[in-house]
Amino acid sequence: MTKRLFALAAFGALSLAFSACSSRSSIVRTPPASGLATPQPTNPTTPAGTYAQIELLSRPAVKEVFEQFNDHKTTNAVEPYAGTPADPLQAEIKGTEDTLRPATVATDYGATLQSILYPNEYAVNLNDTSGKAAYLGVETGGATGSMFGGRDPNDDVVGISLGALFGNTLSSLHVLADDGEENNCISKENVTQDPSQVKTTTFPYLASPH
Repeated sequence: MTKRLFALAAFGALSLAFSACSSRSSIVRTPPASGLATPQPTNPTTPAGTYAQIELLSRPAVKEVFEQFNDHKTTNAVEPYAGTPADPLQAEIKGTEDTLRPATVATDYGATLQSILYPNEYAVNLNDTSGKAAYLGVETGGATGSMFGGRDPNDDVVGISLGALFGNTLSSLHVLADDGEENNCISKENVTQDPSQVKTTTFPYLASPH
């Protein structure tokens, strides 16, 4: 009986040994044809879900001032540089401004604003090493402060936009001659910025709201 139990124990141990050897051998990788020790990771599979763009809003006041309300649903779903007729905003910028400030031989605010405000996206010139962002800087050739473009936290973008649309901002920046068609009632937002709401040196670079 003792011999039989010993034989069974030995057989069990031998079976475990073979099983372990088999397990180790099953994870041996054959190097790929390229000679690399391990295969390179593959890109993740494309998600099955699809996404729809439901909003396009870049520069403040551009769509709100120029675009007909019913056209918002159209321009929200297209690229910002789709052009007319896919994106009616481009034509509406010029059409609206031409109505308010008719073009002359010397000045054409409609065409100028169309070239500055369309496409409705922030342009940034990374070759500019001034380190100073300036709203509409690229589009106006640096007239607003630098050629870097983008938007500085302290830029009063609504005030700049209203001044360009209805006031003398463009003429004061020497982008266009003064056409004498300013509307002082709507060329300023008439809102004073809280002096405490200035940028800081740490992220997110704005003072805490209060």
